[in-house]
Amino acid sequence: MTKTGVVFGGQGSQYENMGKVFLNHPKTKYIYEKISEYEKFILNGNLEELSRTKNLQPIMLAFQIAALEFLKKDENIVATCGLSLGEYASLVLAGSLSYKDALFLVKIRGSLMQNESQKYDTKMLAILNKNENGVKELIANFSCPDEIHISNINSPKQVVVAGDSGKISLFKEFLNDKKIRSIEMKVSGAFHTNYMENAGKKYFEELKEIKFEKPKIDYYLNLTGKKYNGENLRIVLSKHIYNPVRLFDDIKNMIDSGVDKIIEIGPGDVISKIIRKNFKEVQVISLKNEEEIIKR
Repeated sequence: MTKTGVVFGGQGSQYENMGKVFLNHPKTKYIYEKISEYEKFILNGNLEELSRTKNLQPIMLAFQIAALEFLKKDENIVATCGLSLGEYASLVLAGSLSYKDALFLVKIRGSLMQNESQKYDTKMLAILNKNENGVKELIANFSCPDEIHISNINSPKQVVVAGDSGKISLFKEFLNDKKIRSIEMKVSGAFHTNYMENAGKKYFEELKEIKFEKPKIDYYLNLTGKKYNGENLRIVLSKHIYNPVRLFDDIKNMIDSGVDKIIEIGPGDVISKIIRKNFKEVQVISLKNEEEIIKR
């Protein structure tokens, strides 16, 4: 029997009116009632308003939780992980966190991360065709190595770094001189680096009253890239904010455990492209928007 893993995307692939169809759909409107204060951004907001971290995190999580209502009931889902924010949808799918608590938490998380990011002028940069060790070597040879931080290890050929905007611009020039491709990310802060440590510590306090259940399926942590094995999720989710996301390790470990089909729930298909490029034997389905999800 096919073993299916479900992965959830992170910030960066959002689009205007994301969630508009789900907002009043009979299967999913109950979810959107929990984020009614964001309805104006879904219906009438421009992409800039939607993309603000404090708005985007609850809106995107609602979108991903809503998508779960349309997964086939006979799908043999055995594992899940998510990219950054997407980890909260994976916790809901795994039965560790209620959808209400997940939405409550990301409202706080998004606000804390945006408030912290506004203290600094920062950028994130995706470096292509280099693995983690290769990027570490590049950073070590840069004129300001302490100013550039790895934030995401998405694949052996895509690593994201973050830091002060001026230093990131200089680092991009440094990479250009070495004929190394890089792309600036559409996000508003140096997430998953020590710039976010204060936000992570505040978030730790907010997690005190949240009840986590034992996962009912295999759930892979961004913080370690490994399957959950009884870790304190309060510690994991707070540290997650200011430590690199080990997405590729999550996916590799999931596939090594026997998963041979992966469904990505977007928006976007960034993770699907990574999987297709690195794990050609795995069947991949990408659900990027409401229309594709409902047809499913």
